Amino acid sequence: MYILSLDTTAKTASVCVSSFDGRDLRPVSAFSVNGTLTHSESLLPAIDFCLKSANLRFSDTEAAVISAGPGSFTGVRIGIATLKGLAFGAENYPCIGVSTLASLALNARSYPVGSVVFPVMDARRSQFYNAAFRILPGGRVKRLCEDRLETFEILAGDISENYHSKKIILTGDGAELFYSLWKKSGADKPEVALCRYEDMYQDAFSAALAAKDILESGGYKDKEKYGYDKISPVYLRASQAERERNEKQTGRGKQN
Repeated sequence: MYILSLDTTAKTASVCVSSFDGRDLRPVSAFSVNGTLTHSESLLPAIDFCLKSANLRFSDTEAAVISAGPGSFTGVRIGIATLKGLAFGAENYPCIGVSTLASLALNARSYPVGSVVFPVMDARRSQFYNAAFRILPGGRVKRLCEDRLETFEILAGDISENYHSKKIILTGDGAELFYSLWKKSGADKPEVALCRYEDMYQDAFSAALAAKDILESGGYKDKEKYGYDKISPVYLRASQAERERNEKQTGRGKQN
């Protein structure tokens, strides 16, 4: 069977069509762009390109996987809205949402077993989206903490306290910024390193890998859980508009 996977949670837009035989997931065609086009301009042509390159139509795919967040509010919404639109006309078409951070961790699946992958996405306002994963044999990763939104100081403290004997591998669009802050902090333990540049950004095939357990178990066929209308964005924090509204409401409360 064929799986379509998407990631639009940051600057990179990535699409992949993969084949799945019940055990192995293999990329058939893939497209990524990390340029000036907006996701609303690039996503549908990228999907069309990948399907045509695989000599398939959307109806030939059995399920879709999408990174549902955290990430850019606009990027997450565009990706999910696009997938819902495509799936709307396909009866009982499964849509699986996965963590962007879990997907980024799988970019580093070929690194030494036992290493800790630390995906960091720049969330602005001096904060990072982050989670921690340990690399397991066979290209698997094990989640060590939930997705979170924290400052560099808190995450650096977590590394020093909980992973001081491990090698830390940074992935994600915030990796270079986090690494520079780590170096400026003067910390020399544990060893913190950037991943290879080609492993740093969103990858739709890694998103598909993040859903592999659901695909293997057949759980994706549960339309009550994975119907197109069940998928929703994961933000981890309120949008700018919500924050501004709350600040205005708080200000009025203080004045009263």
